[in-house]
Amino acid sequence: MRRMACDADLIRVLLDAEGCPLDVGRTRRLVTPAIWTALVARDRHCAFPGCTRPPVMGHAHHIRHWIDGGPTALENLVLLCGHHHRTIHHTPWQVRLADDGRPEFLPPAKAGRPPPDWIRHRHRQE
Repeated sequence: MRRMACDADLIRVLLDAEGCPLDVGRTRRLVTPAIWTALVARDRHCAFPGCTRPPVMGHAHHIRHWIDGGPTALENLVLLCGHHHRTIHHTPWQVRLADDGRPEFLPPAKAGRPPPDWIRHRHRQE
């Protein structure tokens, strides 16, 4: 088995209870429909603080960028609208998932002010 695996491309796929993939590792950059559904269920709308743009306007953002080895997995994704997706890519804002799996954002530091704290994702009032 080890000899066969040496020359093979091994793919680890994590499935949900219905058998739909929730983690496709490094095989695909774009999310699967099942991962998208799980991402929307977790984040509900753009996860950037104060934004309530709906999932139809959203992008699945890799927290650890795919090009840098980040997997296409729910624990490495956050739902962002186009505007906030560009903000995360082109400014010093940072994003991470907290211990409970919810997104948190770190604003850029400002000169002469204490370092900022991580901001929790706030759910829209339904």
